[in-house]
Amino acid sequence: MNTDGHGPDRLAFERVVSKRSGGTASPRRRAPKACLPLTLFVFLPVIAASFVFGCAGLVGAPIAAISPAEFRAPPAWARPHAMWQWVGYNITKEGITKDLESMKNVGVGGAIVFQITSAGTSRFAPVANVYSPGVEYYNDEWLALLRHAAAEAQRLGLELGLHNCIGWSVSGGPWIKPENAMQRVVWSETRVAGPRPYDRFLDQPATKMNHYKDIAVLLVPDGEPAPGDIINITGKMRPDGRLVCEIPRGKYTLYRFGHTPTGSKPNAAPENTDALEADKMSAAAMSLHMRSVLEPLQKHLGDYVGRSLKVIHFDSYEAGGQDWTPLMREEFQARKGYDIIPWLPVLAGRMIESKEAAEGFKRDLKAAVADMFLEYSFQLPKKMIHEAGMEMQSEPYATGPGNVARPFNTFDAVFMSDRPTTEFWFHRRADELDIWRVGSAIPFFGKTILSAEAFSGRGEHSRWSETPARLKFSGDLAFSLGINRMILHHWVHQPFPDHIKPGMSMGPWGTHFGRNQTWYEPGKAWLAYLARSQYLLQQGEKVSDFIAMDVYVPGGDVISEKSLLNHVNIKDGRLTGPTGRIYHLLAISGKDQVPLSLEALAKIEELVTRGAVVFGPKPSVAAPSLDFAADEKKFKELADRIWGKGPLPETGENSYKKGKVLWGGSVDEALRRLNVPASVEFQGSRDRDDSICWLHRQADGVDIFYFSNLGEESKHLNVALRAKNKTPETWDPETGAVRPVAIWRPTDTGANVSLSLKPNQALFVVFEKTITQDDFAVAVTTRLPADDFMVERKADGWIVKSSIPGVVELQTAAGRKLSAAIDAVPDGLVPGGPWNVEFKPPVGQPFSTKFDKLESWTRSDDKRIKYFSGTAIYTNTFRLPETAAADDLSVILNLGVVKELASVSVNGKFVATLWHTPFEVDVTGFIKPGENELRIEVANTWANRLIGDNDYPDDCEWSTGNQVEGRPLRRFPGWLLENKPRPSGQRQAFSTWDYFNKKSVLADAGLLDEPRLEFRVHAAFSRPE
Repeated sequence: MNTDGHGPDRLAFERVVSKRSGGTASPRRRAPKACLPLTLFVFLPVIAASFVFGCAGLVGAPIAAISPAEFRAPPAWARPHAMWQWVGYNITKEGITKDLESMKNVGVGGAIVFQITSAGTSRFAPVANVYSPGVEYYNDEWLALLRHAAAEAQRLGLELGLHNCIGWSVSGGPWIKPENAMQRVVWSETRVAGPRPYDRFLDQPATKMNHYKDIAVLLVPDGEPAPGDIINITGKMRPDGRLVCEIPRGKYTLYRFGHTPTGSKPNAAPENTDALEADKMSAAAMSLHMRSVLEPLQKHLGDYVGRSLKVIHFDSYEAGGQDWTPLMREEFQARKGYDIIPWLPVLAGRMIESKEAAEGFKRDLKAAVADMFLEYSFQLPKKMIHEAGMEMQSEPYATGPGNVARPFNTFDAVFMSDRPTTEFWFHRRADELDIWRVGSAIPFFGKTILSAEAFSGRGEHSRWSETPARLKFSGDLAFSLGINRMILHHWVHQPFPDHIKPGMSMGPWGTHFGRNQTWYEPGKAWLAYLARSQYLLQQGEKVSDFIAMDVYVPGGDVISEKSLLNHVNIKDGRLTGPTGRIYHLLAISGKDQVPLSLEALAKIEELVTRGAVVFGPKPSVAAPSLDFAADEKKFKELADRIWGKGPLPETGENSYKKGKVLWGGSVDEALRRLNVPASVEFQGSRDRDDSICWLHRQADGVDIFYFSNLGEESKHLNVALRAKNKTPETWDPETGAVRPVAIWRPTDTGANVSLSLKPNQALFVVFEKTITQDDFAVAVTTRLPADDFMVERKADGWIVKSSIPGVVELQTAAGRKLSAAIDAVPDGLVPGGPWNVEFKPPVGQPFSTKFDKLESWTRSDDKRIKYFSGTAIYTNTFRLPETAAADDLSVILNLGVVKELASVSVNGKFVATLWHTPFEVDVTGFIKPGENELRIEVANTWANRLIGDNDYPDDCEWSTGNQVEGRPLRRFPGWLLENKPRPSGQRQAFSTWDYFNKKSVLADAGLLDEPRLEFRVHAAFSRPE
């Protein structure tokens, strides 16, 4: 019998480690009978010389000073990337080149390659045949295609990444066999009584994949025995499971403990792939996995590794729990200071010594497992990836249903990655974005760039019906949470000829980006918006005034207990992180949340002794431990010293040596008690609205504030911003325009700023330039509705632009009262019909018509129009009166309701692409007196064409799906494989996923309102006569 720790599975380790950082050895228990002696030398591998804090240099390399020119045309490092899904073995060189060229064309800066199943998920049947025979994961043909991708990325100046594993989660492959797979403890139980001799076969515990190894055989007395009362009789069992021993007097349970694979496999791996997840707690297994990934890349891709192929990606952890590994006994002994073997019955539901001691063991086991996960499945791969000249990007959290195991702490894992990454789904509620709080965990470690798997969508929401307008809410909210590098999910590889569209799909999943999207070209405007936003959001670091331990508190950074113990320090009476980041206070959780350990409370005492401020209620219950009674006594004595004895008031504070503790109320209120002004403070109840999200960053003396109006109504904000001795400017990520803020004044704590946001508008307020004004506009008085006028700052003073007549008064900080009057405003102008409209479908022939009235295409009796998907070009002419072209007028083109994107040109000159409400744009510099030509290119989604095709006979076979998500293609049709005309000639669209049927509801499309020219009159402010 080969029990763990005694056979050939032992590694040739590099050094002896007797103590691990982040934990203390538990008190030695009574030695269990016949157990492995505790005087054991344990050999553990060197993972890295030291942990490196801070941001990797290759991602988001902010320049020395922000530049309006670069903001308008962002550099490569600011552009969004894409998750490039290779769906099934349907990959061509031609498609690779076109995909990458299309990314370059629209402003995507790079891509991460995933090789997944042709159905996009393992829940549905894969496509029965392939478009590219002979290609399989990591065979020579597949690696040649990857090399071609790396070469094309190098040519185009794009960055390429590769998911470390087949499928989308998490780290495994065909090279992982059951003995190197994830393991779990299993056991069988036999009731016995003694004294008497025992000679029987013990049942082998449940086994998976025909792989099982014994751990130990234990004879456990009834009741709550101490560890020393448990008899280890492992040596009495023969290899065939026959146990021959003497049972002492009493009643016992015989436990045969062993381990077997969990059976976890990489999620969504291609069909006919036999792959397993690697053992996450084994240096040997994870080294095998990473060698199997990296060595073929170095052999087949050569110099492209580290040049264009720069990133190895680890997606979110979805492999479930694991509680054993071949060297678990040695690992646990080294980390926790006692033998795990006599405590194994706790896993079977037994109480060893006491309920509290059993809970203490569980806590120790959880901590040991978490540490091994971090060291072997994060830090070890990172080291090997660095040695190969690349960087590690990871989503450092476990996800899945609520009952799925989370075997490590995200707040510890974030700094293991060069490029920490989170994710968000565009249809989720506001409180469901970055639910793992990666964005709040990385600043503590000096990491300033947070990537995100961005805009993922389920089949009921993402069915070739997505638009940039629908995505903006979640995208802007993500920016406010600290995400500053979007990785679009997804950009599916398209292997088919150009007339096959929309083509390959990632099963039911969205969002559908890529070169076959109907709004691919006008979507450049939205991608430029993302890039401009990321240009500013990658500068410097997020501002946080406090850290919270183990529980997210809005506005602060979050750390784990382990980080508290190892990385929090005091400098000049202030809390500091490992890179020198300074905090005003540490917030600890309430009594009903995460209990503190004795070690953590002792650390808090040390910090407060040296001057720290801690906010939170007096802790009353210690975390479980082996010696809980003794630890709880010390815990309560320590809490009494720090917070004070006896009943405490609901709100209060207690000074303790150089520091103090506060409790009661909110963290914001605690900061005010410390005279720390808020970073952003909204003034006026009207502005306190969930529709406004914001973020504050600082970069080398520059303060950058991000604001977004997520609602459908304009917002007029008065905000106090903590940014001193600089002049505010607005930087508009949609247009690239930079303008001085008109209404503002400096204060003792920063600046008070008035800011107006249109519906769905985002703006940055940037404090960079030295104050040169000698007076400041501080208040506006008028009877005009706030949406009908705006005040702007010019070099020689202030002006007002208004769409209706009226008087606006301005009060300055120096006491001046200024006034501007608008006597009259020209009436709006409607070009009217008829409109010439040219329809240009992605597939099929263009055609033209005239519209006397503008309405949704779906109301047409012409099926070509009713079911049209693509771009329609509206053209018209109109005359502008001389009186409507004066120098003191702005002319605004308001398109009304548009479905979905509109690119506007006037007199042959491109003006802008409008992609969300309100669909209006300033055309002052483009129109002229007399005749003008107006051209509006409107793009809708694929949905209507895919619905309309159901009117015609189907020429594809479909597998079973469901009404919510749709259904997958059963097999590629012969006409596609042989490049022949479709049997159903009237069908125009082809997709590998079917979301629709004849009863599906069409989506409104086109211009739904008559465009209108609206005028704003300008007037300068002056002293009243």
